[in-house]
Amino acid sequence: MINVLIVDDEYYAVKGLISGVRWDRIGVDEVYEAYHASAAQRILSERNVDIMICDIEMPDESGLELMSWARDNGLNLETIVVTCHSEFAYAQKALQLGGCDYLLKPVIYADMEEVVRRAILKVEEKRKASLTDERYREYVRLWNRQRPLLIERFWQDLLDRRISASRSSIEASLSAYELPIGPMERVCPILISIESWEKTLNERDEDIMEFALRKAAEEMILSELPGDVIQDHRGNSLVMLYAGERPAEEERVRALCSRFIEACRRYFYCSVSCYIGETVPIAEIWSPYLALLDAEYRNVSRTGEVILCRELRPSAPALPPEAFGCVPEWAEWLERGNAEAVLAGLDAALDRVPPAELTADTLKAFYHALMQCIYYVLYRRGRTASQLAEEGNWPDAAAVAKSLSGFKRWAEEAVRSAVRLSFAPAGTASPVIQKIKTYVLEHLDQELSREELASYVYLNPAYLSRLFRKETGMVLTEYILREKMHRASELLLASDRSISEIAESLGYGNFSYFARLFRKVYGVTPHEYRKSLRKSS
Repeated sequence: MINVLIVDDEYYAVKGLISGVRWDRIGVDEVYEAYHASAAQRILSERNVDIMICDIEMPDESGLELMSWARDNGLNLETIVVTCHSEFAYAQKALQLGGCDYLLKPVIYADMEEVVRRAILKVEEKRKASLTDERYREYVRLWNRQRPLLIERFWQDLLDRRISASRSSIEASLSAYELPIGPMERVCPILISIESWEKTLNERDEDIMEFALRKAAEEMILSELPGDVIQDHRGNSLVMLYAGERPAEEERVRALCSRFIEACRRYFYCSVSCYIGETVPIAEIWSPYLALLDAEYRNVSRTGEVILCRELRPSAPALPPEAFGCVPEWAEWLERGNAEAVLAGLDAALDRVPPAELTADTLKAFYHALMQCIYYVLYRRGRTASQLAEEGNWPDAAAVAKSLSGFKRWAEEAVRSAVRLSFAPAGTASPVIQKIKTYVLEHLDQELSREELASYVYLNPAYLSRLFRKETGMVLTEYILREKMHRASELLLASDRSISEIAESLGYGNFSYFARLFRKVYGVTPHEYRKSLRKSS
């Protein structure tokens, strides 16, 4: 739609243009008229005008002054100047003020039509450009909104080794996301481990609360330090602190994490521990990341604390330097089912041992290192050492360490057996989860906590929670609630015991609380449930 405003103090000049120019043929939809600058300003303020045809000579305020007003008010007009004067100075001034063309009076209508056509083309070009600019600005807004997700994607790709750990690959990925590598030159990872909730949460509520904790970590830990809070592909929440060229200030980081842990206890009704990793160059982040996961897995005694990873060293038999640093990496490959990578890593570690030092004791140390790695992965996947023993005959360290070739044959068999067991068909029951389910069914008369169950299977509570959810698709506390209410429904139907007695037999001393939980699962009160079932029978 194209709208035109004609401004001229000569009445007949305006009417002549309105009647003489074939506006509809050249694409004009609406023509407004004004006989002095103030009337023109009012129309320009109230209407959408694309083209202004303006006389320069007007008694109160000149056309040039009107053009200046329009420019100062940000009006994006195409202006055609008409005047009796043929002096170049007028035309020059009009063009400087944004005029697109200049006609002398008396105006020939055909010439005016041609000039307006050219002005319409300019208007349409501006509209296209404006639309493109607006789309670009919208894309920029969308990009900025998505930037946290892009940063999280970068870290997930790097931690999952979809990005090479070489500096050039990392710089290329950061450049693609417009992230400067400078602040990320050295990185200190922090694992946020949610150990227990004081309130019963379903899967959706737990996801929401974990999201809230990540936002709280952004506000509290990153209020004074640069970094990002992400969730890795395993579901772990991590704070990635950017330390620039120097290590992170340990005491400052510890203090911020302590404040965050206290806030979680007070406002989010949960127990949280923060595991602080080593500050390393970004290309070496994989090693402290795996160390964080290992530290959380092995920690079963300290809760609600700030824990430095270096404080939790393995209690396994002493390992040679060539083997110790490899265990987390072997575990990662083993957890992915990549037996070849584990065996290649083991061969490389053995090759680094000087021939004179490659003794039976050294091979025994490697034996224990590999077994530690295998047991670690089996437990992470819900399997047990006894299941591994069922895979075949397992010699002890002394028998394996008699020769290098014999050790390598044993190692290949051990690794491949562990992979087969770890990646057994989906229908195969996980002993750890099965053990938890059995324990729950045998103790429905008690108040069961995640900490108690984790202690029963010798796992870290936060890790057990993620494992249970991965295998069953349910939050552990929700599973306990469902089983308790299922037992209650059986008792309501098959016995004449009072509802209060049933509640007490399931560990609920408060009848109202029991009734509320039952309604949450079945949608009706225990009394309504019993009444409806007895009517139907």
